[in-house]
Amino acid sequence: MGSKHLTDKLRAKLEKEEIKVKANNVRYTVTHLNEKGKVLGREWYKGFIAVSGKRLILVSDGVKFLNIKKSDQRFTAAKFVEENVACLEVRYFKEPDSERSLVFHIYTDKVNKLLKHIDKL
Repeated sequence: MGSKHLTDKLRAKLEKEEIKVKANNVRYTVTHLNEKGKVLGREWYKGFIAVSGKRLILVSDGVKFLNIKKSDQRFTAAKFVEENVACLEVRYFKEPDSERSLVFHIYTDKVNKLLKHIDKL
């Protein structure tokens, strides 16, 4: 499970949780938006995504980009198609009632499965 991307501690934690869906070596972008919604920068990564009964996690080379727990209301998720490729968009708001956020575009063939389980969080 995501051997290249997960630390041993995080892997052990996820193995205790019931993993609903996972995908390894997914490509994704991280876009930084300021409080007015203006793009400040965008980077590409390759990593591991999983949804358990407790959290949504997105990791690359041992760095947690997302670790959203069930009770966190600062994120939204949606599916869209970009150049005939399905993409999962996760927007994580740094502050309530602000456009200051990180937007993740995750390219995987498991978009529908991921969304189904994210909606249950």
